[in-house]
Amino acid sequence: MKNKFLNLLFLFCSLFLITTVVRADEEADDRFDFSAFENFGKDVDEESADDPNYTSICSKYTNQDEKINCCNQAPSSDERKTCKGSLYKACIDGVKIEDRETCCYQKFAGDEGQSCFSYVSKYCDVNDLVRLNKVAAAVKIEYEPVEMKAPGYDNLDSEYNDVLIYALDIKIYNVTPDISILVEPQGMESYDLNSSMNNENGVIVLRDDQATSIKKYTFTIYSGDGTCENKELRKITLSTPKYNPLSDRAACADVPSFYKCQLFTSYDFETGNYVKDIDDYKAKLLKQGVKTSETNKEVNNGVVSKAIKKVSDNKWVVLALILVIGCAITIIIMKRRND
Repeated sequence: MKNKFLNLLFLFCSLFLITTVVRADEEADDRFDFSAFENFGKDVDEESADDPNYTSICSKYTNQDEKINCCNQAPSSDERKTCKGSLYKACIDGVKIEDRETCCYQKFAGDEGQSCFSYVSKYCDVNDLVRLNKVAAAVKIEYEPVEMKAPGYDNLDSEYNDVLIYALDIKIYNVTPDISILVEPQGMESYDLNSSMNNENGVIVLRDDQATSIKKYTFTIYSGDGTCENKELRKITLSTPKYNPLSDRAACADVPSFYKCQLFTSYDFETGNYVKDIDDYKAKLLKQGVKTSETNKEVNNGVVSKAIKKVSDNKWVVLALILVIGCAITIIIMKRRND
């Protein structure tokens, strides 16, 4: 009796367990989303029909015009741009910068050629930036005073033929075809420079004939070789001095380093009391024990004059000494030869 009861209990539990497993399996089927497998094994075009990747789809065409037409089917401008950009890169990868424009117009007809060139001009990768920054860093700008005849007075018969005026040459070194430079003189119109303006020494020279005021220039260097779309690479500022008409006055002759006596000065000052200022400067130097060039000249001239006078007053003594020394040297040389 006991064994029958245990057998019936075991059978009941087994049936309950099987029923529970089957029901759980059916509920799992209802909950599981099989949509991820709906496109398994289908063609790529079928798979992307609802949300197509035009860059991938259009790359399957072999004809360039067909590829462009395919990209134009993209619904948004961003998608069309991305799709065409993948085609335009054919004129970037492995193509020299100077050949990219030609490549665009050879591969793409009409407006597409222009669009291609616009795209490659804007394209700027890390290697391009490193190269361009090195080129920009090599640019050097300096100024140099220039002495010349006044315009119109270089005729030998002119009464002003000996009149000189002073200008400034701003010299820009190492400008290559990779870059262009925007020049912005303070208070004046800006203008552009490029390597075609280099002289025979590879230097761009800007002459300031009116160096009568202190001027400030800003030089902005941009990429200019068809990459990085005129990206700003470097900015250089330069202040140039003005010609100082007081520099040739007699009062300045022995203190040319004084700021009111320098040929070109970076100071703006009143000229009315310049003589007093120069005299005060000389007095200050003397008080400090520093001799001006004129004082040094007088001292040097005095020493030389005294030496010459001493020799002149004792010329016979000096002559006798020279003869004695000459004879002694001759005797010594002859004795050595005999030995």
